[in-house]
Amino acid sequence: MPQTKSKYQFFQEASLSQKLAFNDKEYSRYAGTDPQTSLKIMFFETLGKHKKIDLEKGDMPLFMDLLHGRRKVFFATSEKVNEITKMGLQMPKAEYEYFGDDEDT
Repeated sequence: MPQTKSKYQFFQEASLSQKLAFNDKEYSRYAGTDPQTSLKIMFFETLGKHKKIDLEKGDMPLFMDLLHGRRKVFFATSEKVNEITKMGLQMPKAEYEYFGDDEDT
């Protein structure tokens, strides 16, 4: 019988990825899609960062919006994303704080 995780364990594991994304914002922009799309996003953002291309002019804003849109669609429709997450994406909610399990008191 598989062991179930407590709410504390769940939030602690999620917190580790959130800390990584907070310390390096690029992870947030690459997560949730196939590697090819993430590589394209990284490639163009790196060229823009080093002033080799202008991400604000020409067709680049449209192109980047299409890549980020693909990233969101891929995540929202992925078979690896469970139905609870998909339902949550359909019913947005304001942020909340977690104060621990009742077991902790």
